[in-house]
Amino acid sequence: MPWVNNISHSDVNVHKVPEELRVKFRRLIGVEYDDTMNDILAYIITRGPTTLYKVSRDTPHSISSIYKKAKRMVKDYLIRVVGNGNRSDSAVYEITIKGLLLCLAHNCVDDDLVLSRLRYKWGLRNYNVDNLIPLLMLIPHVVKDDDLRVLESIDALMIMMLSILMNNQQIGGKDVDKDIIMDKGIITSVRSTSIYYIVNDIIMNNLSQTRKPDIVVGNNSYLVGYRRLDNTLYVYMCRLCAKSCLMTLIPVNSQCQLVNELNKAVINMVR
Repeated sequence: MPWVNNISHSDVNVHKVPEELRVKFRRLIGVEYDDTMNDILAYIITRGPTTLYKVSRDTPHSISSIYKKAKRMVKDYLIRVVGNGNRSDSAVYEITIKGLLLCLAHNCVDDDLVLSRLRYKWGLRNYNVDNLIPLLMLIPHVVKDDDLRVLESIDALMIMMLSILMNNQQIGGKDVDKDIIMDKGIITSVRSTSIYYIVNDIIMNNLSQTRKPDIVVGNNSYLVGYRRLDNTLYVYMCRLCAKSCLMTLIPVNSQCQLVNELNKAVINMVR
């Protein structure tokens, strides 16, 4: 039976995401959007990784228009090839985070489905999909249009969010918690979610036993773990200088400003 993208706009779930957020994502991603792109996104999101032949077979669009549009979508990193199959026409395509956000921006399928796909691709299986909305609300303010690839890494995105919120960093000359986001609950929610994710998923779960830090130290300016085994520091985030390091190793004998700050912190802890 042919697939039909027949979204019911009377469904309350379709409007779960605020319209103002859709507008912001359309501006952030900034690609030309048409019915062909809409149906490609909707089909891949709904059916999962698939071939362009199947998209053409089950939608009103010709195979040539599907291939032409898909080529552009791959270039814009809205979809990507995950398998070549046995023939040139059997390449398998999947959606990217950027593609999911573009679908969300144009309401191409039910919001709950898009949020569920986002949660899965970000590895946030234990998170309620509704908790993703505050995180999404901040993305247009902290991610630049020339750095959208950071969205594909939930680790980098969470650390970026935490770094900005913990420092009350200004974006475009405006304070995040004053001029950009009026709802303090959004700030609190994203800060709590990012802290929980970094501590629980990055530090405690996603590192092998030999890579887990013996101690984690942090404040509003940095979050760093020390590993006694190789005498190194793993910087989860640091904004003490213009480098703004994220997820990188540095030796303990480094001349980095972070090492000096950590020495002060250790001295204060043992007093």
